[in-house]
Amino acid sequence: MRDTSLDLLLSELVDQVADAVAQRLDRRETQPQDDGLKDEPTMAQWLDVSQPTLQRMRSAGEVPFIRLGRRVAYHPPTVLAALSQKNEKGG
Repeated sequence: MRDTSLDLLLSELVDQVADAVAQRLDRRETQPQDDGLKDEPTMAQWLDVSQPTLQRMRSAGEVPFIRLGRRVAYHPPTVLAALSQKNEKGG
C-alpha cells in the first residue's frame, strides 16, 4: 500500500503541472492573432519556445515557413494549424 504522504506529494505535483499548462495556454490565447508574417525571433516568442527549438522544428518539417532571400518568415495561422494537426496525429 502506498504511503499517504507520497500520494499527497504526487497530487500536489499533478496540480502544479496542470496549473503551469493552463497558464501557458492562457498566454498563447492572449497572443495577437494578426495574419502578418513573423520573423524567427518574433515567432519563437509567440510560440513560447527558444529560437533554436523553432529552428529544429523547422528543420524537422514540423512548422511551415517562407524563405525570403536569406530571411525566414512564418505565417502564424499556418504554423498553428500544422502544430495542431501534428498533435491530433499524436506526434
